Amino acid sequence: MKKLKLSQDVEYIFSLAISIILALIIGALIILANGKSPITAYAALFNGSLGSPYKIATTFAKTIPLILTGLATAVAFSSGIFNISGEGQLYLGAFAAAYVGFTFTNLPGIVGIPLALIFAALAGGFYATIPALLKVKYGIDEVITTIMFNSIAILFTGYLANYPFASSVGKMGATEMIAPAYKLARLVARSKLHTGIFFTAVIALFIYYLMEKTSAGYDFKIIGLNQIFAKYGGINAERNMVIAMIISGALCGIAGAFEVLGNHYRFLQAISPGYAFDGMLVSLIVKNKVVGVILMSIFFGILKTGSIAMEYETAIPSELVLVIQSIIILFIAGEKGFAQILRRIYTKEGVGQDV
Repeated sequence: MKKLKLSQDVEYIFSLAISIILALIIGALIILANGKSPITAYAALFNGSLGSPYKIATTFAKTIPLILTGLATAVAFSSGIFNISGEGQLYLGAFAAAYVGFTFTNLPGIVGIPLALIFAALAGGFYATIPALLKVKYGIDEVITTIMFNSIAILFTGYLANYPFASSVGKMGATEMIAPAYKLARLVARSKLHTGIFFTAVIALFIYYLMEKTSAGYDFKIIGLNQIFAKYGGINAERNMVIAMIISGALCGIAGAFEVLGNHYRFLQAISPGYAFDGMLVSLIVKNKVVGVILMSIFFGILKTGSIAMEYETAIPSELVLVIQSIIILFIAGEKGFAQILRRIYTKEGVGQDV
């Protein structure tokens, strides 16, 4: 008798699907406890995020920063180094892009937009390099330093937006508007979906190729699994961890640039509602898998967009979505239990049994 080995990926997909279903069921019970219909509420949620081209566009607009910051987390965490300062890198990248946009105003868009993205990536990548070097050179815990670096970057860019680069007209806590040539085109009327979605798709394909098809991606993963083993295998763990951190920071910087070039057209003191933390959550849920980051970002985009419509149509607080997200994380923590259930079903049904 021969048994086929059940793939760990299949086990995890099963666990994730069960987690999402249970989270939605518990959310339905909460809705019922408040005297509302869960069917009506969920119908409003999904109709509000997918019910028309405009709503779909709005949903995908919300996925852009989630995908980029999620991929940033995936690259760093897979390499055994924890980048918690993605939010700060996003802010620096956003300011760098805005600076290019309101300084070099005579450049055509075909030159200015790539230049703004490069400046944003450099700002985010450089900022991520500092805690990475402190980690590999001096053994300083990167979790502590990156958390501190978040506050430094957010407060520093806030100072820049309020004082030396403050707008001469309009709101406080904002820079001058970028030149029109830098503004990314909107794809659907009245929505915030812009051509940055195409840049994001190219970046996602590149990160997938890097992590899944190259020796560099293999090295990153080996270091993340066992740094000592990687060193004995001839892999320069310290160098690769720094490179992974630079890539991670650059991705967060680009996410910030798209907020400026595609949405606000200037740097704002509170330009992000916590995109990097949401992206980190997305990546952790799918175990830092690139394809998983993309799909979970879309799911989170659906929840975020649809929750507003759900609250408007049914008076159910949009915070319910945060509850559902938290429950998904809670159940993902019990992944091994779900995997055992799948194995038992797999064995009882004789799947994989050979003659």
